[in-house]
Amino acid sequence: MKALVKTGKGPGNIQVKDISQPSLHDDDWVVIKVHCGGVCGTDIHIWKDEFPYWPPVTLGHEFSGEVVEVGGKVTTVAVGDRVVAEPHSLACGTCYLCRQGHVQLCSNKRSPGWGIDGCFAEYVTLPAWLLHKIPDNLAYDVAALAEPLAIVIHHVAERGSINCQDTVVVTGTGIMGLLSVFVAQVMGAGEILITGLSKSQKYRFPAATALGASKAINIEKEQLIPIVNELTHGRGADLVVETSGAESAISQAIEITRKRGTITGIGLTKESNISVPWNRAMHKSIEIRFNMSSSFTGWESSINLLNRYSAKLGKLITRRTSIEDWEQVFVDLIDEKDIKALFVFE
Repeated sequence: MKALVKTGKGPGNIQVKDISQPSLHDDDWVVIKVHCGGVCGTDIHIWKDEFPYWPPVTLGHEFSGEVVEVGGKVTTVAVGDRVVAEPHSLACGTCYLCRQGHVQLCSNKRSPGWGIDGCFAEYVTLPAWLLHKIPDNLAYDVAALAEPLAIVIHHVAERGSINCQDTVVVTGTGIMGLLSVFVAQVMGAGEILITGLSKSQKYRFPAATALGASKAINIEKEQLIPIVNELTHGRGADLVVETSGAESAISQAIEITRKRGTITGIGLTKESNISVPWNRAMHKSIEIRFNMSSSFTGWESSINLLNRYSAKLGKLITRRTSIEDWEQVFVDLIDEKDIKALFVFE
């Protein structure tokens, strides 16, 4: 079968290759025919050698598909079921974090796309307990948004603690930023601001407005702090959702958050260490909540929202193509010429 493979360490080293179709890893695993695989920023970071991975490995962890083979101990899904999957393969199930329900933080976890072979291929194999069935009327392409939306639900709704009519600022206009606007709006936020760059104006700012943003701010042309102060009468934002991973945005998040407000982090920084105004955060008694990946509870909410708002969220998918076009897709996402790109396998 055809697969998009990171063949070795270092920048680049990605090829479309013919590899063997995966077999069941164990008797509680399944094999899934991939229909759609979503391109994530993590895939691009692996391309640039900016994220951990174990090559050779097939890329991709956001997908929708159909179960085609089940192990002998599988009882929760059957051949023919339409599914999406949590990317927490090889979580041990017995460590302190797993027993608390935080399998996404298990040290043994090896997610598809970097730790084990992922979904940018015709077939993928995963543990059955990670699967979630999707409704028959939910299209495969929209269902492929389930993983990023589940992450945002965990970070924004579960960890961000939005109250009715809160002022929310989202920094960054990637898919996580746009979905954060949507979740904040669904949760009842009042004013929702999103920040981006000049290149965000053509596609991503209009998308943010359509999803509920009150104002999109080009930080290359406008000063964010005075805008937030004027909007909140000097108090500051109740919640800042940091999705960009930019050092300047993280530092500014502390400045624009109100006293006893909350910052919830989604974006990973390019550098391992960055400078932040720690004392300023202390003096304002800000809650800074760090997050990683998705929770179990976010997935059913994600699927339900995708089913209910399928037409609206489906507009975020701006390219559907094959894995042969991977390099152009990656470049265009970096340049913000696309919002969400899917690799389609038929």
